[in-house]
Amino acid sequence: MGKAATGADGDVGGRQRLLTAARRLFAAKGYSATTVRDILRVAGVTAPVLYYHFGSKQGMFLALVREGSEKLDAALAEALAHGARAIEKARGYCLALAAIRREHADLALTFEAMTTRHPEATPFFDPRSMVVSVVDRLAAVIRAGVASGELRACNPDHAALALLGTIAIVRRRFAVAPGPAGLDEQLAGTLDLVLAGLRAALILAIFDRVNEVDRYYHDLTS
Repeated sequence: MGKAATGADGDVGGRQRLLTAARRLFAAKGYSATTVRDILRVAGVTAPVLYYHFGSKQGMFLALVREGSEKLDAALAEALAHGARAIEKARGYCLALAAIRREHADLALTFEAMTTRHPEATPFFDPRSMVVSVVDRLAAVIRAGVASGELRACNPDHAALALLGTIAIVRRRFAVAPGPAGLDEQLAGTLDLVLAGLRAALILAIFDRVNEVDRYYHDLTS
């Protein structure tokens, strides 16, 4: 059995250590304040490994962006492919987005910092385009639900922002004061409350009637 390659041209482990180190440092210090020397020190690799795999700090960041974007797109596409109703699609979309944000928490923090604080510091990448895409896809689901009569008339962009804002608020609240329920339970319950407000009056009336019938038969059999 041959020895595993350890040079710059075959150090796959070094590549992953560089990405992990860069992700954490970008989140903690910001992209601009993080130096190549910082990344090499934390990753425990030499400069030739970094330059072979990524070419530069910018190349490393773009590799992280591609990795996160591909996972996000796949998860959101799968969520939208399931469920026949707009409510189901919107709920699945939001839960998938929350799961990806949790998996890539360090990178998500970097995105937020770049978007809200110093976007000019990274001219090679526009994080706003990714944010707009996430909002637009969810707004399209809401728009279709309004058109079909499942959801009440509303501004789809406003509804999408309300749902996405719910994710951010619940996540931050949980980080400060977790409470007895887990994050997934808190998020699902809060999303259901917001989504209930989007249902059309006719749909709500039908659900109320179904609940009345359920209670009636429950009383008969108890």
